[in-house]
Amino acid sequence: MAADQPRLDGEGNPIDDQPLIERTIDQWPLALVLLGLVVGLVVLSFYDFRAGSITLGVAIIFGAALRTVLPHDRAGLLAIRTRPVDLVTMYGLGIALTTVAVLIPPAR
Repeated sequence: MAADQPRLDGEGNPIDDQPLIERTIDQWPLALVLLGLVVGLVVLSFYDFRAGSITLGVAIIFGAALRTVLPHDRAGLLAIRTRPVDLVTMYGLGIALTTVAVLIPPAR
């Protein structure tokens, strides 16, 4: 094997030689979105349905905004499909969830 060829795993995919800690730190966009989702679920479960649902929707919209501005190699695991499919899916889900949360009448 020549020195300029990348190392391959058993399926023929290149092996990333970057250390685990650096690969983990590179996933900060996903970590921020997941943190927002956890906060939203906690608020939804223990405080208020409406506020928690809005927090979940805003976290998803924030993830879509990160996917919009970050290049593919910096978006980490937010980049799953092509950019248009990711954006339509995330913006659609975030806006729908936030809209439904706002339109549901408050509990009496």
